[in-house]
Amino acid sequence: MKLFKNKPAIFTVIIIILLIITIAFTSKGRTRPSTIGSIVGSAITPIQKAFYKTGEFFRGTFSALFELKELRNENQILAEEVTKLREENRKLYQMALENKRLRDILNFVEANEEYKYIGASITGKDPGNWFDIFTINKGLKHGIEANDPVVTGEGLVGRVIEVGNNYSKVMSIIDERSSISIIVNRTRDTGIVSGTVNSELFAIMPLESDIVKGDDIITSSISTLPSGLYIGKVESVEKVERKLQKVVIIKTSVDFKRLEEVFVLKVHNEID
Repeated sequence: MKLFKNKPAIFTVIIIILLIITIAFTSKGRTRPSTIGSIVGSAITPIQKAFYKTGEFFRGTFSALFELKELRNENQILAEEVTKLREENRKLYQMALENKRLRDILNFVEANEEYKYIGASITGKDPGNWFDIFTINKGLKHGIEANDPVVTGEGLVGRVIEVGNNYSKVMSIIDERSSISIIVNRTRDTGIVSGTVNSELFAIMPLESDIVKGDDIITSSISTLPSGLYIGKVESVEKVERKLQKVVIIKTSVDFKRLEEVFVLKVHNEID
């Protein structure tokens, strides 16, 4: 009696019997099923279909999980390749900047053969974003003296204001304490250029001066520095009628936020 109360067990036994009967009837090589075979086949087809779909579901799930793992591995490889390419691009960019600095220096040296050059690296600077006052790693034992001009391949940086045995301090032209006699390269008009608290350059010129935006500015022969050193381009000109003068803003040729190396200029006969 307990067997009849266990309905799942009875159902399972019936299915097994039906499967055995189906196998028996279909194993005789008939091309068409018998009546009983048809009935049994019709009964078990939904069950077979359910088992088939379940198997396909699990097969598809495991396949998707495997593909997802493969995609993650590929993404990891691609991410590593991107990192390598970025590092290579950074190195190439640094090399390009270095080549430009060297090319500018070479051009400057070729255009100013009357000087000898003492290369120096910047080892420190005053607090702030700009190089108003900075220290270089060359000094007295390298032949450097106070007031020696300091340049890069782009143009004038400043002058030496203090010299130690193996270091020097440089005041840049954008320091507000700096003052340099200059000349407009195009017209030969003269003036004085000074730094500002904002690390900019401005010049006071006579009102009648012929100076316009884009003019090149260089050091004049009456400067304490050698004449002809490039300073930068005129960015704006403002007339001040009541003072009979023009206020000129100059964009420096040197990028004072990114200084790394400089050259101290020496006239040949000073060190021969």
